[in-house]
Amino acid sequence: MNDERNDSGHAHGEPAAAAANPAYRAEAQRLFLKEILPRWTAADNVWRSACALDSILDYFLVSGADSAPYGDAALAALDPTKLGNWWDDFGWIGIAALRAAELGFAAAHRTDFLKIAINAWSYMHGPGWSLSPHQRAIYPFTDVPGWAQFAREHTSNSGAPNVWDRIDQTWPNPPPATKAQLRPRYSPGGVWNAPISAGSAPTPVPVYSASADYLSPVQNTVTNGVYTVLGLRLYLATQNPNFASVFRDAGFNAQACLQAWQHQIQWYGQWMLGTQPADQSLLLKPSAPTGGLLVRERVSTFHPVGSQLYWDAAYRKPLSWMGDQGLLIGALREAQGMHLVPKPAVVDLYPNLIHGAFANAFRPRTYGQVNGSFPLPWLDLDVPNPFWAPSPGNDDGDYQTGVGVLMRYLLQAYRANASLLTPYRSMVLGTANALVQPGFGVPPPSQSGSCDAFTPTGGSNADQMTAYVNRLSVLTLAIAMG
Repeated sequence: MNDERNDSGHAHGEPAAAAANPAYRAEAQRLFLKEILPRWTAADNVWRSACALDSILDYFLVSGADSAPYGDAALAALDPTKLGNWWDDFGWIGIAALRAAELGFAAAHRTDFLKIAINAWSYMHGPGWSLSPHQRAIYPFTDVPGWAQFAREHTSNSGAPNVWDRIDQTWPNPPPATKAQLRPRYSPGGVWNAPISAGSAPTPVPVYSASADYLSPVQNTVTNGVYTVLGLRLYLATQNPNFASVFRDAGFNAQACLQAWQHQIQWYGQWMLGTQPADQSLLLKPSAPTGGLLVRERVSTFHPVGSQLYWDAAYRKPLSWMGDQGLLIGALREAQGMHLVPKPAVVDLYPNLIHGAFANAFRPRTYGQVNGSFPLPWLDLDVPNPFWAPSPGNDDGDYQTGVGVLMRYLLQAYRANASLLTPYRSMVLGTANALVQPGFGVPPPSQSGSCDAFTPTGGSNADQMTAYVNRLSVLTLAIAMG
């Protein structure tokens, strides 16, 4: 598999991984072939399959194994008819597909992966993705698996950035007071994960309550994170001469893509550095002695109506998801490579996010007879026992993926600048050492609770594979670190 990318793959002065514990490589191979591959190919959940693909790409990247036999499986995993629904689903699809194209995964399908990535971003962005002012297609390519059927079943799309602006299209005659209360606090920038309708709308409340537990429609960190990462990477891909003909055939509006990314960086700056008081900020600052920074799971409040500020009733001040930490580490680190004048202060925060994840999310735990320090998939800083902290919407299966997401963005940061991870090397290798011990995970951890990254849960293939993907992601980072 080729390695052509700077920010999401290419190594600059990367230390040789030849000295890595051979047990890491053996267990990584076993996990992929025996535990992940059969479940991944049978899974019927496109965002979970796409998310897993991104970690599978890391496995091929560090192992040097031949990826060619798995191209058809990867294309099937990116089929949007397999439960493709909310806009963040398409961010995961696009990021994985673009990395596959750029890294040369299953190289015979390189153009197919690029087409899927363009489709995914175009669908997220909505109107304006095309250079043609008369373009009505919701994305350009229907010659990749599942996308023609999805287009037939989704003939219109307002786009994730336009949810409130076009609320009258999805909620005819919304109550004027409610519409005013749901206006986003900052604009432009900021995307939603689903449309607002009479039957599905956030609950604005005049005082903080954490009284509700819905997952959509919201401006959450994950949807904005995947949109930001994919937007910059796709814009940079338009400058790759090997991809020029595909972008030209798409009629892709590269400047719209760049502008959307710029708006996202501005939006993150407003939420992370420009919002006071601190309990309304997207940044969560753990108290001493841990320190560092975390990013919260969703934004807190809507635009004031007169002098009244309204909170999202499902916002939880102490809650962070490890997948969001990974996405923001990637989004802000990669933004540093762009020529932005003036340079937004927010892009300098990613080393503090790295520290925040290691200092707060790793907790002592015992799996069977194996002791170690293991990252949690989500973290509630206010509960006495974080293992028992409920996930948003009690959606444990989806939120369990957080560790895999965090680890692959840490791997990308390490490959770009090894010194970013040097202070945490012993923690990564310590977790990897535990994962390769005989009997790890059987029985489940003695400190029970659903906030657990490494024990398979649920009955579906998508649910069952997540714990193994999380283990694989730790091992690939450990292999790279040597």
